[in-house]
Amino acid sequence: MNTNQFYLANREILKICSNSTNCEQVFCKLHEKEYLGLDTNRDHVCIACNLNDSIEKIHKFLSSLKEDDDIEYSFTLFILLCYLSVEKLTIVFKHIGITQEYVETNWKVLIEIRKWANFIKHPKGFLFSHHPEYIFDNQKKVEKYNDWKEINYKNFIEPFYYKEDPGKYKQTISQIGNKKNILVVIPDPVRIVKELSLVCNKFCDKIKNNEHFKEILKDESSLAEYY
Repeated sequence: MNTNQFYLANREILKICSNSTNCEQVFCKLHEKEYLGLDTNRDHVCIACNLNDSIEKIHKFLSSLKEDDDIEYSFTLFILLCYLSVEKLTIVFKHIGITQEYVETNWKVLIEIRKWANFIKHPKGFLFSHHPEYIFDNQKKVEKYNDWKEINYKNFIEPFYYKEDPGKYKQTISQIGNKKNILVVIPDPVRIVKELSLVCNKFCDKIKNNEHFKEILKDESSLAEYY
């Protein structure tokens, strides 16, 4: 397995989930008064910790990987943990009025993560392929794969795994059902982590700069007398 990519992804995500005494986790800033904190030293913002927890789980999983771990296993759990973060963020987006159209235009990595997670959860015709193999999209393809059918985000995941659709299910069956020599080209986890980290920081900035969002979230997630 190309463990180096997951190792590098772990180093990258550590930048936003370092749990030091100074609290360097990315969503900890939501506790501050400029964001969702109250005028007391005893307050607590629950969504800050709940969102941080999801990022920390990604880091813990990446830290646990061993050199002999299978690439499919590693990617499966990695992308599903990223997906849990996306789902938590999506709940907040809906609550404060950040639209799906905005996310699709400005935070495309969240859509990409969700579709890869859908591919894993609801494989459609992919379930009927014979022992597919996996490589990263930035990995040099060896000669063995020259005649294999590639499925990647653009030609398969994006068009077929947005939502349940009987027509799309039949299309996936016709493309790869009962076929061998299928090569799944998965995204570089380093890029996914970098782009997810960027979204997390931009989301926090959006909260800081929008009084309406602050008002909504303070009412639902800021507790004055927590400590």
